[in-house]
Amino acid sequence: MDEDLQIDSDEDLFRNPVYYEPAGRNLNLDRFDLGIPQGQDLLNVLLRMRGRVPVEKRGLICPDCRDLRGRRVPMYLVQRDGVWLASHYRKPGEKPISHESDEHLARKERVAKDSEDHGFQADIESQIADGHARLDVRINGANGIVLGYEPQLSAQTARGMRAREGFRRRSGVQSVWDFADPDHAGIGTVPYVRTPSLPASVIRVQKNPIAVRDGNFVLEEGRCSQSGALTRCPEKPYDPENPTDVGYCGGWHRVLVPVHQSSTFTGEGGLTLTQFIVEAAAGERIPFQRSGHHGWLPAQQWQQYVEANGPALDDKERQSSVRQGDRRDRCTEDRPASDARAEPKQRRGSRAIILESRPLETEAARAPVDALGQAIPLCRFGCDQPASLRGPEGLPEHFSCRKEHEA
Repeated sequence: MDEDLQIDSDEDLFRNPVYYEPAGRNLNLDRFDLGIPQGQDLLNVLLRMRGRVPVEKRGLICPDCRDLRGRRVPMYLVQRDGVWLASHYRKPGEKPISHESDEHLARKERVAKDSEDHGFQADIESQIADGHARLDVRINGANGIVLGYEPQLSAQTARGMRAREGFRRRSGVQSVWDFADPDHAGIGTVPYVRTPSLPASVIRVQKNPIAVRDGNFVLEEGRCSQSGALTRCPEKPYDPENPTDVGYCGGWHRVLVPVHQSSTFTGEGGLTLTQFIVEAAAGERIPFQRSGHHGWLPAQQWQQYVEANGPALDDKERQSSVRQGDRRDRCTEDRPASDARAEPKQRRGSRAIILESRPLETEAARAPVDALGQAIPLCRFGCDQPASLRGPEGLPEHFSCRKEHEA
């Protein structure tokens, strides 16, 4: 009975919501009682159904498919790395389910057209060689660069985004994840850009520029002061409720900072998505990872970064422990967020990445001297200032300090 399943591929195993019909509610697979009354033994009951009860009769269905498509799509349970996940049931050869929004489709079509117009071959819905991932848009760039453009308009977990990026990275694909939500869990978790949320009708008009608002970094260094090269201290927490607040530590920093937060940003003539994609395909923009944070640097800035700090050493390849498959689509793209798989959003402020910090070197204080080169002693009354005047006792003092002392 379980032999006719179309097994999900590695990247298609998300924390999908799952609805249990007998209980009339969603299950929480992270809890031992599955989040329902008297649910402690339900997991064992469901597992004992394997090989005995057809998948469509086990009572597990996809609530999103039911709500969005009006269809009852059975689900079954799988375990990966000690975590229980619910997967959609499909028979081999059955047409895959797609929930891509019109805005998602428009972004793919726009990037593919723009890439072709600039001389780079682009294919929509391209499977990578090992079958572990499907690229929304595959762009064959210069010098063997394979660029994967991935618009992501739905909520996902950071863990899921890292896993999906890992499949692409291990296949030699440079991914460009495009987010519209400034608080998406994938921002910084994967190589990304952030663009505004626009209707499909606007996106499809090629003469309409799509601004890149985040993800493109520059290298800055200098003194952390009001007159220095940095706009704010990168070590001071950024307060999104008070974005004009500034603070300086007086030291020196070398940082990677988003262009829109850099000292050279004027707000005019900004980078567009078309320009970014074309330059990335040409090798003029390089993805980086530093302290677990991803972004992009112009090639010249990348060279300065490598010369000053060396390449990132924390980009460790994670070996996948999930089984392989050949699923061509998924039911999770651009659907409404679900509490069962979306992590709580966290407000993000400054994304400056500190590469090096140090206090400014100051010269040793020089003792003041008189016209003969003799050291001038400090005032006897403790004001810590040099005083050449000698009082009645023959000790150095200030007239004002004596008056104050006598009073």
